[in-house]
Amino acid sequence: MRNDRRIELERLNLGWNDARTERLLARVKTRIGRRARVRRGLLASAALTSVVCIAAVALRSPPSSNGLTPVAAATPGLIRLVEGSEIRVDPATSEVRVLEEQPSRVRVEAIRGRAQFSVVPNPARSFEVGAGSVTVKVVGTEFLVERRADKTYVEVSRGKVAVSWGGGEEHAFVAGGESGLFPRPSEPAATDEDARVRGGVRAQPPSLAYRARVGSHDYRGAYAILAHHPALAGDTVQELLVAADVARLSDHPAEAVPYLQRIVREHPRDERAHQAAFTLGRTLSGLGRTREAMSMFGRVRSDWPGNPLAEDALVRQTEAAGALGELATARRLAGEYERDYPTGQRRAEVRRHARLE
Repeated sequence: MRNDRRIELERLNLGWNDARTERLLARVKTRIGRRARVRRGLLASAALTSVVCIAAVALRSPPSSNGLTPVAAATPGLIRLVEGSEIRVDPATSEVRVLEEQPSRVRVEAIRGRAQFSVVPNPARSFEVGAGSVTVKVVGTEFLVERRADKTYVEVSRGKVAVSWGGGEEHAFVAGGESGLFPRPSEPAATDEDARVRGGVRAQPPSLAYRARVGSHDYRGAYAILAHHPALAGDTVQELLVAADVARLSDHPAEAVPYLQRIVREHPRDERAHQAAFTLGRTLSGLGRTREAMSMFGRVRSDWPGNPLAEDALVRQTEAAGALGELATARRLAGEYERDYPTGQRRAEVRRHARLE
């Protein structure tokens, strides 16, 4: 290849550095955030239509001490409320009680087992499901609630729910594709160092200090708090993405890997899952775990086809194959690039990774 041709290829490659990739990721985040805000607006004005899955429910049990009795249905396994909502249960293993059914409010208690709720639209009526110390408020969604000893597991298929505990003092929103175990682990009791008063102001609780440092982009400070209080990483996609960014941007990339892996493993249907998978591939590549990175970039394309990061993922997958000396794989991927992106700006870069130039 002539020297002027090599110089031309190098110039082509300069436009696709990590900074440009970060800008692409930022655009993807902005696009997803915009869609989420639109959905939240629609949900706020729409009816509370939901299908809720909850830990088990028995149709027949003695009257409770407050005089309320389980609501039975003519069809075995189906409870039909007066206002139109339905609860489907397993009569053999479940127990649920309707505590209140008013035009403005419905309250249901999940005692044990599992139940599926179909809630009719009614923006003037709240619908709450209590499960132990946890309360789930329907915001317009399909979700699962399962009693697990003194904990409650919540998994949302679509939409969003509000989960509260600790007498309502603590709460979290769980969106479609996310899940969590509630109540969240209590923060460790404050030590003398935590409670030390400096300048007349008592030190913030770890959760508030963590969020404040994240909000001010003090990732090193946030990571120092997260390292001492790992439960702050949370369970939802948003919380795990933040924890991963805190680790990556504070120069602890290896600690970001488990957070990103959890998103890909536990929340594959979330619209941000492909973003987490791509970031995981980049992080693994930077750690020298090239084969794992190549596999993850392949998943970005296969598991979430048509996503905005697919082209970049294919380029990086080809690069990883070339770095591993797997030229046959690299050249096959280069062929896929030419097929899928015939006018792609990174054709020369892909061919160079595949040793075709």
